[in-house]
Amino acid sequence: MKAGRPVVIAQKVKSDDRAWKQLRLARLPPFLFVFELKTKQQTKQAKVTRKLTIMASQPDFQLFSSLRYDPLLLPLTINTAAWDGEIKFFSPFYMLPFHRDRMLQAAEHFGWTKAADTIRGTEGFNFLLRKLNEAIDVKSETPLRVRTLLSHEGEIKVESNPVPKVERWTLYPERIPPPLIAEPKMEASPLTGGALTLGENDGIHGDAPKGETWDIIPDSFRTTPSPYTSYKTTSRDMYVSARERVGIKDMTEKKEVLLVSDKDGEIMEGSLTSVFFWRDSKWTTPSASSGGQIGTTRRWAIEEGYAAEGIVKVDSLVDGEECWISNGVRGFQYGKVKLA
Repeated sequence: MKAGRPVVIAQKVKSDDRAWKQLRLARLPPFLFVFELKTKQQTKQAKVTRKLTIMASQPDFQLFSSLRYDPLLLPLTINTAAWDGEIKFFSPFYMLPFHRDRMLQAAEHFGWTKAADTIRGTEGFNFLLRKLNEAIDVKSETPLRVRTLLSHEGEIKVESNPVPKVERWTLYPERIPPPLIAEPKMEASPLTGGALTLGENDGIHGDAPKGETWDIIPDSFRTTPSPYTSYKTTSRDMYVSARERVGIKDMTEKKEVLLVSDKDGEIMEGSLTSVFFWRDSKWTTPSASSGGQIGTTRRWAIEEGYAAEGIVKVDSLVDGEECWISNGVRGFQYGKVKLA
């Protein structure tokens, strides 16, 4: 075949007028032209393949934790008792070390090495604190819900919005008061005479205040435990669906839904909260083995001896029974079970 007539071969590979003209001017053998086109095509395809592989390996969710910013916390040394390092600073961020720990545990579970390294240890904790201080006006008197997101690559994003004020004992109570049926009579001073009995709205100094009662409603649907229920991620379809089923339309409603495991009807947690039920003469929060998250306030209550882990089944709930819910934004809130 003559070098000046590569028409058939060139047309079979690709119709490219500019390349064809260059070939004719250079008087190159046709196999060189075919090889060049093939190499470009393979290179482009390889790049596309690599890009698709990278995209496929990127998770379609983030890790996050929601905490409270509140100037009320600044004088409370208990709020920084669990901080890394020897120096304790006053901080307006509620239970920050526990929030860091939960995100770190999640990152390690999912194998997100960069994310875990970003917030690991004292250096990682200080980095997270700097990110919060940069994103939040720490001179503001307005309490905030602060949503801290952690990406697969270790990037931290901070979002915030105002929340209502609460009492100090709502955040760090000295006691989670037992239900009235379990509250012993208190002996009064001989000067006052007689015995004191606590009423429904009475309390002891340092108790978590009851405030407005929340309706605590078990979900009619059963949820399968998974890493997305054990760790806090932005993949939250099961929580959104549960709230819709019980008619919760707004975050400000005093309603919470209980997720119920398809494993023997064990209560997992609330859609936005940890939950506590009075069982065996103590406040009992569902065991981590039931599939719910290890919430920050839940962890604190257990470590302080205010609650213990246990299995709580949905069929043990009684309409109107007293309970408590808690999370890292609202603290501890009083509720009553509401059955359909």
